[in-house]
Amino acid sequence: MIKRFCDYINKVFNFGKEIQNIKDNRELPEIPTKSIWLSGMFMFVLRLSSLNAVDTELHLPKRMEKLIGKRKPSGDSIGRVFTKMDTDNIRNFLCKINHKLKRNKRLKTNWPMRFVAIDGHELFSSRCRCCDKCLTRKITVNDEEVIEYYHRVVACHLIGFDLALPLDVEPIQPGEGEVIAGKRLIERVFKNYSKFFDGIVGDGLYLEAPFFNFCIKHKKHVIAVLKSERRILMQDAEGIFKTMKPIILKEKNLTAKIWDCEGFESMDGVNKKIRVLHSEEKEIKRRRKGNEWVEELEEHNWWWATTIPSYILPTKLLWQAGHDRWDIENDLFNDLGNHWDMNHCFKHEPNAIINFLLTLFIAFVLIQSFHKLNIKPQLRSKFSLISIAIQFLTSLASCNFVAIWLVPLPAT
Repeated sequence: MIKRFCDYINKVFNFGKEIQNIKDNRELPEIPTKSIWLSGMFMFVLRLSSLNAVDTELHLPKRMEKLIGKRKPSGDSIGRVFTKMDTDNIRNFLCKINHKLKRNKRLKTNWPMRFVAIDGHELFSSRCRCCDKCLTRKITVNDEEVIEYYHRVVACHLIGFDLALPLDVEPIQPGEGEVIAGKRLIERVFKNYSKFFDGIVGDGLYLEAPFFNFCIKHKKHVIAVLKSERRILMQDAEGIFKTMKPIILKEKNLTAKIWDCEGFESMDGVNKKIRVLHSEEKEIKRRRKGNEWVEELEEHNWWWATTIPSYILPTKLLWQAGHDRWDIENDLFNDLGNHWDMNHCFKHEPNAIINFLLTLFIAFVLIQSFHKLNIKPQLRSKFSLISIAIQFLTSLASCNFVAIWLVPLPAT
């Protein structure tokens, strides 16, 4: 299985050639950068969870050399060299992989628009170890106030597709808010993925005039959660909605009443009229309690503000796009955090943290592509995405092969 995976990513994504572009600033390195980065990448592919775990695999004969070559680094060397790698090279590799999937028409949609979600996420925290880029907060432990150090990032993620595609990530620096880091991230995403999406979906933090105008300037639409802090806009919308009949939407165990109106000018400083959508939802959810299944009724009220006019995106699709923002929580943060060790501190150094995250994104996209696009449905139904990684590790121990990017090219 692991040989098939290596052949697939080399054939489709030109993996063997692209890894040559990953560089670091060491002088006269004993172990090639390629071997060290591959060790980190396959740590994620094989779900080895830490540098200590991959170090154990590296010490076993006739295992990892099939993937990274004969010069094998230690776990400490992987962490040290990841601090010296050029982040832009790894980011560009991820960009090329995502664009290749788009060119291969693997991101088809019947929607009139494509969306990305942007959101912040806390990686890890410590009360002892810190670096010059750590964020700090005061917490109370045993009636004593202590300082806790932590790292947060903002991620951008394509939503509404079978493939969960993270596009980029940006660290939140000390003394700044999530939206400031989000603007830096989105500006880079605009440059690297200019035709990849049409709109951005964010939570209530992004409901501010500077961010809306920033996106409008780059000819992108915005959807943001509308909260009670924006009382003027919400009050205006509530007044209009009282005179309107809601649209009734029924889907399986969900019933939603939806009000939708555009043309609001109550959001000061925004260079466009705002559209507001409000939904009152009732959903029956089935949960396990004790030894039996029970059904519970959940009720939710949602408000969204957007720059998208109704002639471009109908009410139902706007409502769905607002809910699809949770893809970044479920398919990226929760999935990678629970099953792929996204929140683990592999090396507490700012550059290494981002390099490991981008490498994880690359590994995640490659495994998903292999699982959904290369394995036939009959076999895919028997293997989940996580079990594929187990099969990789098993076949690595039992199969006699060399990854195609390690095979010397024939002389011409």
